[in-house]
Amino acid sequence: MYSSKGYTLIEVIVATAIFSAMVLLATFALDQGLRQYQGLMQRGVNFWDNARHLWVHKSLSSALDYYVRDRSGKWFPYFKGTADRVSYVSIVPFAGDIPVVIWIIKERQEDGRYALVYYELPVYTKTYSDIEDDYALGGYKKGLSIRLFEGLEDVEMEYFGYDIQRQREGWFNTFNGGKENALPLLVKFRCKIDGHGHNLIYAINTNSTRKVLYNEIYR
Repeated sequence: MYSSKGYTLIEVIVATAIFSAMVLLATFALDQGLRQYQGLMQRGVNFWDNARHLWVHKSLSSALDYYVRDRSGKWFPYFKGTADRVSYVSIVPFAGDIPVVIWIIKERQEDGRYALVYYELPVYTKTYSDIEDDYALGGYKKGLSIRLFEGLEDVEMEYFGYDIQRQREGWFNTFNGGKENALPLLVKFRCKIDGHGHNLIYAINTNSTRKVLYNEIYR
């Protein structure tokens, strides 16, 4: 006598329920994993945003009164700031441990918005003409570069310091160490993002312990 063993309706229903529960649990676990990953990514993005802000602060606060001489023979601390770029010498490089000349430049992106891009090159014993040529001929692009801020609708730079000609302190659209014979006290980035204006202000610490040590070594 021949007999075949098959699945009963109850067994099929139980198996289907178990399988559905397993799929549901797997989907829930995947969803939770994605949520955790997104949370970590968001914290990472927020951390990098803060890190960039802190890095600019550290770099500018350590701007050095690196003296250069122009063709007329005048000596002055190198600093050149306009509405769309700032250049200075800092003893806190992003890479390495030697003083660098830095450019922070407003650059247009492909989508029409702007980015602030950081460039640095070892300063070694560069003269004023060397630094100016590095910018004019694009030599600054040969060094390290980092996109500090992106997607800006607009950005302008201003400088707080003492204007010798006007004999007063204030905010100015340009600041030239050759004319003022000094570094500015503050640098401001006026950024516009999603229709809202934001001001990022950084101080230049001309009397830091690090600079005193540097001046003692490289007097």
